[in-house]
Amino acid sequence: MLNIFKAGEENIQEHINDIYTITKSAFALYKDNLHAEISLGALSETKEDILKDIRQNTVYIAEKNGKILGSLRISRLSSDVAYLYRFAVDTDERNKGVGAELLSYAVEECKKDGYSVIALHTNSKYYKLARYYYGMNFYVHSTDSSRGYIRALFLKELTDKPVDISCAFKK
Repeated sequence: MLNIFKAGEENIQEHINDIYTITKSAFALYKDNLHAEISLGALSETKEDILKDIRQNTVYIAEKNGKILGSLRISRLSSDVAYLYRFAVDTDERNKGVGAELLSYAVEECKKDGYSVIALHTNSKYYKLARYYYGMNFYVHSTDSSRGYIRALFLKELTDKPVDISCAFKK
């Protein structure tokens, strides 16, 4: 049974080490699928950066039998807009439902927190990942190439309320 929870001060060093390892391996795979020589922030992230995210933003962790299998992070861009980033699943656990369960949990928590929309960026040419987000009811709002590849801004609307998402363009 998968256990999903918000990271906190309890067992923080263990969480940071596992999140660090999983994020590095998942984003190395992501970079391979970009087919471009670019720098990804996730690959240069430090354990101190993860600690800062745990303390300042929301970090959800998926674990099973005491082993952390994945994590994702949410930052508040505005009272209506949540930004999802650093979504990573242990490469040995890919395609086993860990990511879908973790993402679904985060979506429900965002609803409880009163967000109207969740935004995220990903490579628009990484077809498998783009299809994954479509399958989770996200859609492409727009694209840009400011980071050396075509990034898609995906949105998942949680309410029917009109929302200013311009804050997501800066991420």
